[in-house]
Amino acid sequence: MGTTPSTQALVSVVVPVFNGENHLRELIESILTQTHRNLEIIFTEGGGTDSSQGIITEYAEKDPRIQLILTQERITAAENWTKATQAASADYIKLICQDDILTPDSIEKQLQDLTNFPNSVMAIAQRDVIDRNSKILYAKRGLTGLKGKEIDGSRAVHTCYLQGTNVIGEPLAVLFRREPLLAAMPWTDHNPLMLDLNTYQKVAPLGTVVTRHESLGAFRVSTSSWSTRLAKLQLEQTKQWQQAYAEKSHPTTARRVRAAAGRHLQVNLRRAAYRILKTKGAM
Repeated sequence: MGTTPSTQALVSVVVPVFNGENHLRELIESILTQTHRNLEIIFTEGGGTDSSQGIITEYAEKDPRIQLILTQERITAAENWTKATQAASADYIKLICQDDILTPDSIEKQLQDLTNFPNSVMAIAQRDVIDRNSKILYAKRGLTGLKGKEIDGSRAVHTCYLQGTNVIGEPLAVLFRREPLLAAMPWTDHNPLMLDLNTYQKVAPLGTVVTRHESLGAFRVSTSSWSTRLAKLQLEQTKQWQQAYAEKSHPTTARRVRAAAGRHLQVNLRRAAYRILKTKGAM
């Protein structure tokens, strides 16, 4: 894989959108203020009915790097993520969801990470967790159990299995090399809460993963995206993912027990965090 100087490389930032008007401007501003300027910015609209299209068009008229791809009929989240990814033309791709944001140097730092480690297929970083008002609820989340700067991709996925959660994080925290990501297409949502992890599982083992233990963006939570009901669903879908993973990797009995314990620990932590934040009025 190439080592194009990070100051020159084109990066595709792809954003699948569906009724994202509430936080779309903040996201777009975080992309346009990146210190790495050579960007291709692609929005795919998934058939929503709010003002998202108008907001994107407004910015596109001012910045030629922005493209908008429209969909006539509503499509699933996985289909929209796939459409956005496959529209990218650069050697490096970052997918970010409509509610999330990037720090100004996010792409610059992760591009440098991939450049410095030619065998890497993904650069991953920590991220903050913010509320609907962009207030930080939890700082520097993610990468638990991933030690070292460059690690084997299969080990990164196995750590997700043992921890019972996606320690890699949401796509905002990831910068992919193009070829491994496209080879893993499409994104699949047969268990929707594992949408990102299902693809990481296919991409990461194709090489190494470069970690950065600092926040390079923020994942937004709300009552609809973080709830006790969703915590139960997360538990069920994490179990499904772990079982499918175990069928292929054949972990020892001890590791299976550890994975089950990790799964239940994570859902209990999620429920506790939700109760605390709801009490504080943060949700």
